[in-house]
Amino acid sequence: MGLSTLCIAWRNLGRNKRRTLLAVGAVALGQLTLVFVNGLVAASFHEMIRTVTGPLVGHVQIQHKDWRQERAIDLCVHPVSTILAELNKLPSVRSVSPRIYAPVLAASGEKKDEPADAEPAMVLGIDVTEESQEEGLLEFVPAEELPSEGTVVIGKVLASRLNLKAGQTIAVIGQDADGFPASDLFEIAAIIDSSVDVVKSTGIVMSLEDASKFLVMPDQAHQIIVRGSDFRKADALSDSISALESLSAAEVLSWRQAMPELLRFVKTKAWFDAIFLVIVFGAAAAGIANTAMMSAFERTHEFGMLLAVGARPTRVVRMVLIESVIVGLIGVAIGSVLGTSVVLITSRTGINYAALGGVQAEDVAFAGISFSLIVYPRFELQHVLYGVVGATVTSVLASLWPALVAARLEPTEAMRS
Repeated sequence: MGLSTLCIAWRNLGRNKRRTLLAVGAVALGQLTLVFVNGLVAASFHEMIRTVTGPLVGHVQIQHKDWRQERAIDLCVHPVSTILAELNKLPSVRSVSPRIYAPVLAASGEKKDEPADAEPAMVLGIDVTEESQEEGLLEFVPAEELPSEGTVVIGKVLASRLNLKAGQTIAVIGQDADGFPASDLFEIAAIIDSSVDVVKSTGIVMSLEDASKFLVMPDQAHQIIVRGSDFRKADALSDSISALESLSAAEVLSWRQAMPELLRFVKTKAWFDAIFLVIVFGAAAAGIANTAMMSAFERTHEFGMLLAVGARPTRVVRMVLIESVIVGLIGVAIGSVLGTSVVLITSRTGINYAALGGVQAEDVAFAGISFSLIVYPRFELQHVLYGVVGATVTSVLASLWPALVAARLEPTEAMRS
């Protein structure tokens, strides 16, 4: 009985091929749009989180409890060597990178006979080895251009303001941790771009050793960036770090706590997925409902005969529902293939948001980070599964009323129509 019902339902789809194809097309278009747009959004959010938790804040950051509010040069954590040793013993820690920050004035070191114009800048003392690895501040800087003893790399905006090039010298004037004036000349190893705005706009990036010597901060750092195996496990990593005795007086924050504005933005993705799914398949439901309704009215005589020869009303309901579900699943299959193909193609070529909007820009800044306007969509199987579930539920709901109408027909009256 079940197999014959399925066969009849499948045969009935061919009665009005144009109407069936329109319904399949509506679902396919909805699924294609769902897979592609969600792939685009998923890529945007993934790149945003990777950019923020990579070079800027890591998965967990450690600092003096008052440093975020005051940013005073003497608010540091120490002894760094002891802290690093304890952190590296934790199995969930992938990398640890101490950083020193200090506001300074920078000028060209090339002008010896005339006063040079100075620009505000920021010294960043870093562990060059760690920060040149994946997700570090200097991830994309060639090995031969990395800062070493007496050399620095500077952001391209600062270099433009000071009219400096690689190989020249930069004069740095500031105040050390004891409050005394500090000044020195450094050779510029490279001029770099960066997704971190402070590096690109005002950054003078040097080795941690040079920064410690320049600012008189032995075995000290303003911030320690910790990266684990997965940014989604940052809270658990933060808890295990907070339990360390050497950090009892420090502030330990996961990226969610350090960047609450980004977290609120990221949480909208789940709502976006749900809302978009409802909109897309709400529109597809109209096509399926129309197909089911028209099919049910055109086959009143046939339903009457089935009921007259002893078919139960539930069989008629199943028949109409199965027809709609088949339409929905065929549409989802076609849409999934097309949507996945588009995502895989554009994942290689990328989509330039700025070009689509007619804007001349390469990136957009948010919370001190520059995000690329070229997005490479990501294929995620869950987006296809959303469509399968959505199409099935939509098909059943859209055809339920026509199915119940057909099941409640009086056989004798239906056979006369």
